[in-house]
Amino acid sequence: MKNSNNRTAGRLFFRSYNLLVELAFICGCFIFSACVFVLVFVKAGQISARSEDLSAAVIAAQNLAESVLPENGEMPDGEQTREIYFDKNWNPIPQTGDVLPSHVHASAAVTETWNDGLVHIEVVVTGSGGEEELFRLTADRDFS
Repeated sequence: MKNSNNRTAGRLFFRSYNLLVELAFICGCFIFSACVFVLVFVKAGQISARSEDLSAAVIAAQNLAESVLPENGEMPDGEQTREIYFDKNWNPIPQTGDVLPSHVHASAAVTETWNDGLVHIEVVVTGSGGEEELFRLTADRDFS
C-alpha cells in the first residue's frame, strides 16, 4: 500500500511539474514577444523623427538656396559663408548675440562663391551637435 501512495504522489508531482514548465514557457514567449513589439515601436518612432527632420532639412536648404540674391544689385566676387540656426520647429533663430546651444535643434552652413555674376551655393544642414549631416544641397545661379 505504501508503494501505491508513493506512485500516486510521484505522478501528481510529475504532472504539476509539466504544467509549471508549460506556463513558464508560455510566459517566457509572451515576455519575449512583448519586448520585440516594444523595440519595434521605439525604432518606428526614431525613424519617424528622423524622416521629419530630413524633410524639414530639405525644405530649409531649398529656401536658403533660393534666398541668395546680390546685395544692392552688386555681385561681389569671392566667397561668403554664414551660419543659420533652427529651433525644434525648424524656425530660424535670430542672430542677435550668442545663440544658446539648448535652443538649437539644427544648423545650416551656407557658402556662396561669386564669380562674374555666377554664384555657386552650397548648403549643409546638420543636426544638433553638428555631428550628423542631414542634407547637402549645391546649386548654381546666374545673375548676369
